Amino acid sequence: MPAKLGLPAIFLACFLLVAAPVWADDAAPAPSIPASEQPASEQPAPGTSIAEALDAPDPSNVAGPANASGLTPTRGPRVQILAPPPPEPSPFDPPIDGGDGRRVVYSKTNQTVWVYDENNTIIKMHRVSGRQDPRDPLPGTYQVWSRSTRTFAINDPTITWNHMIRFAKGNRDGNIGFHDIPYQYGQPVQTVDQLGQALSGGCVRQASEDAIWMWNWAQIGTVVVVTP
Repeated sequence: MPAKLGLPAIFLACFLLVAAPVWADDAAPAPSIPASEQPASEQPAPGTSIAEALDAPDPSNVAGPANASGLTPTRGPRVQILAPPPPEPSPFDPPIDGGDGRRVVYSKTNQTVWVYDENNTIIKMHRVSGRQDPRDPLPGTYQVWSRSTRTFAINDPTITWNHMIRFAKGNRDGNIGFHDIPYQYGQPVQTVDQLGQALSGGCVRQASEDAIWMWNWAQIGTVVVVTP
């Protein structure tokens, strides 16, 4: 019977004997390595799932104390938002002889005005330009008796101003009051920065916003106290 197989059969049998060990090596499962013997970098941290371990970034690319070369890591600059600072205090204390109740107090020495409400609380303070002179006006207590939204100097109509609040008479019987900085020929006769200096002939010059505020607050009958 074997003699009948012939050369092709013998060649096939020899081929199968040689290839069998190779197929066995390919199909054999890889030997398992105990978890304790696996490299530390391949072992997930305790309590970490396999999915989390696979998604975790490369530790060498993560900034932190573990790989900061002994330096304390920083978080960059921080910005702290603070409440706005309180307004600057007045350079002068209000006059101690400034009266009582709802009133305007005008200090000729300090060229400053303080406004008080009915509770004797200062609700406004601003610098002015009046006259540094014992007269025009004389120190004392007055009341607002007349108001004009726009007027001019009696002895020179080219000088005009707005928001005139009259409360006194001058030495030469001229009207004295609060108003904004006058204009002549389209130009202001002084700058806002010069307020605080005695540059007026008797009236009390104010910045425009202060003149408008005073116009709205000091109605007829408002008390005005003038101190030396």
